[in-house]
Amino acid sequence: MICPRCGYEFEPANGLSCPRCGAPASCAGVSCAECGACSSPFERLRRQIAERLADARRSDDGSAGDEPANES
Repeated sequence: MICPRCGYEFEPANGLSCPRCGAPASCAGVSCAECGACSSPFERLRRQIAERLADARRSDDGSAGDEPANES
């Protein structure tokens, strides 16, 4: 796999984070054929669900600060 941030090529079987710069690789941005980090279809499903939950948490945290506070 090639890191999307620094271009370093690494083996994703040890994790989806780049060992050089620490950038996380997203399952959404990499096809399974070029990745190989998942040992089974269940592991692939687990990673995809974990990514979606993390994205949902980030978007929930980000939207809370966008609303102006009403002070009356």
